[in-house]
Amino acid sequence: MGLSNHPAWQLTHALWIADDRRLHAPVVAEVKYNLIDRAAERELAAACTQFGVSIVPYAPLHGGLLADLAVLDRPISGDQRFGQPGFPDHEIAIAREVDRLSHSWGLHPYQVSLAWLLARPAVASVIIGPESADELRANATAADIDLSPEQLTALTALSAQEPAFLHRAGNGPA
Repeated sequence: MGLSNHPAWQLTHALWIADDRRLHAPVVAEVKYNLIDRAAERELAAACTQFGVSIVPYAPLHGGLLADLAVLDRPISGDQRFGQPGFPDHEIAIAREVDRLSHSWGLHPYQVSLAWLLARPAVASVIIGPESADELRANATAADIDLSPEQLTALTALSAQEPAFLHRAGNGPA
């Protein structure tokens, strides 16, 4: 059983109910998660790691922006399909840096973006949305990419976020 788009507190509550009633517990959390949209890291990833629940991200290439910058040349890209302006400048800036780093490492942006995600704690797999069989085969090559710790750190730094709250347990008063 899995949960889709539930915050950490609801996942934890579902686990508690399943344990209390001796039911099958959720084993996977499906959530939007990628190098640009890292909201899942604020609390959900820690809860999943703590309780042995896998994360299976959807939109791992952020609407194609992390796959190939050519997506910016399409008539409709990003959130334009919802009547919005498209990809914000800060998202495009991250994608451009992913593109630059990827090529400097002899890789494609989609490979690097997916390999980074597959290296994240609790991530078991990703839900991709290829538009063709060729894109499916290309995306599958990311499973064979083993990014170095330095590469992972460089990618992670592109969109680092503050934690949901600062943990001070065990360190005394601040």
